[in-house]
Amino acid sequence: MQDFQYWRRKSESYLRNNVNSVQYRQKIIEDLRKFINFDAYCCTMIDTQMHFSIGAVTEQSIENIHQQLMSLEYGSEDANNYRYLVESGQYIGRLSDVSIQCVRYKEVLEPHGYSDEIRAALMFQGQCYGFLTLFKKTENVQPFFQDAEVEQVRILMPIMGEALKRFHQTIIEERLPTEAEQSGIIILNTDLHILSTNMKASQLLVLLRDNEGLLDWQLPKPIQAICANLQANRTNTDNSLLVPIHNKGYITIQGSALMTADLQQQIAIVLNEASPKEMLTFLLTAYHLTPREQDVIVEIMKGMATKDIAHNLGISSYTVQDHLKLVFQKVDVRDRNELIWKLFTRFNE
Repeated sequence: MQDFQYWRRKSESYLRNNVNSVQYRQKIIEDLRKFINFDAYCCTMIDTQMHFSIGAVTEQSIENIHQQLMSLEYGSEDANNYRYLVESGQYIGRLSDVSIQCVRYKEVLEPHGYSDEIRAALMFQGQCYGFLTLFKKTENVQPFFQDAEVEQVRILMPIMGEALKRFHQTIIEERLPTEAEQSGIIILNTDLHILSTNMKASQLLVLLRDNEGLLDWQLPKPIQAICANLQANRTNTDNSLLVPIHNKGYITIQGSALMTADLQQQIAIVLNEASPKEMLTFLLTAYHLTPREQDVIVEIMKGMATKDIAHNLGISSYTVQDHLKLVFQKVDVRDRNELIWKLFTRFNE
């Protein structure tokens, strides 16, 4: 077993070498194989609010059952559900501790030859940035994860969580190479087979698949997550995701449940480049702006003068100026006009 400092050095080394998020996760998992005996894996970055996948690296054998696993994740209260692991503060769970009563084991994993699973929520400073799942097969010489293997994952969790936070908040300056005038539209049946799509959706699907290293018939994980959530009848929840595409830009994904004239259920997925409003919300966090600094920016977006901002926020004009100096430094701009352009106006172009 390797200690915290070992994994810290490994993680920092990969980050210094400017690997992207997918490469980082693959390299960490390769290192983890030296110390834990597992047969398959899935490691996903998530939207920190809804805990939906925004891109995963996945062993091919798990790709074949991933939609079944995701359907159970959103459609049942199964043991070691990731939302439960996060909200309960447990953060890590071993399948063999609960497998007798676990629907996931009986209906999906056991029929496909899997005997055990470790699920770990990749936390940092109280926020979850990803999920790591390791699997063992029945044919493995050690078909169940040992306590020491669980502890090794537990040591690694906050280090991966911190790294994924960096990737999650990395600001991509590029714009997506697609036509902005139309939306991408995909229609899927209940088995999540694509029934129809327009040209823009086809273009954006290519980017989403490339982002996860998927084949051209595989459905990207963010779309799977939204569909699974809709099929769980959670129609009152927000079904919109902002997905960063390395060196390309940001895609927003929205989903809605449909019903045909002959009462057949379908799912509509709408893909777009992120809107100015969506990017502003993202960038306020990505630039590590404090809640008060964000308040100041909101007032600036309204065109308020310094004295009006001070009055509205109940602070002095000098304090407003201090906040603005820090905001300019963080966003790397010189004045208010540059600030508004960098956070908002350029996404209207």
